[in-house]
Amino acid sequence: MKKNSLLLGFIFAVIGLLMLIWPTGCIKAVVVLLGIEAVANGVYQLLYTRKLFSDVTFQYSVLIRGMMSIVVGLLAFFLPLKFAATMWVVMLYVLAIYLLLGSALLLFSIGKLRDSDVNRSQFVLEALISIVLAIIIIMIPIKVGTALIRFGGILVLLTGAAYIFYYLRNRPEVREPIEVVDEISGDFEKSDE
Repeated sequence: MKKNSLLLGFIFAVIGLLMLIWPTGCIKAVVVLLGIEAVANGVYQLLYTRKLFSDVTFQYSVLIRGMMSIVVGLLAFFLPLKFAATMWVVMLYVLAIYLLLGSALLLFSIGKLRDSDVNRSQFVLEALISIVLAIIIIMIPIKVGTALIRFGGILVLLTGAAYIFYYLRNRPEVREPIEVVDEISGDFEKSDE
């Protein structure tokens, strides 16, 4: 656990520095990562979630949400890589709209699952997180977003420093065995003292 603290500390410190030095790059990375996550989520929905319940309207809503997720994810991944900075702003708003529409379809699907024995809590949590992220994306302008990224960078950097400090302060003492000579018999013994 203690070596994990050191590794986490360095990872957080590097991420925090990147957020401070290159906030627009971090926003771009988040958009691309959201695109990758949307594609993976869409594929998962098509392969597994759709089979949870045999209701036709449930399956269609999951099918529509999964296909929409894959399309928006591919757009979020490929379009910003090909076009200018304006596309980043457009893609952020497209992601916000996708999150809201996807949440609406997910809430509809959750309603359909009411009569089944499927645990719905993870779906409710996913819908709530999607709605909150969409609201944040829509309400915060890019310049305020950059300032928030820098502030988040400071917090992440401080978290990394705390992990490193914790590791250095609580690292185990290295105890090397010493040799003790028995003066009577001349034999060597190892001791941990």
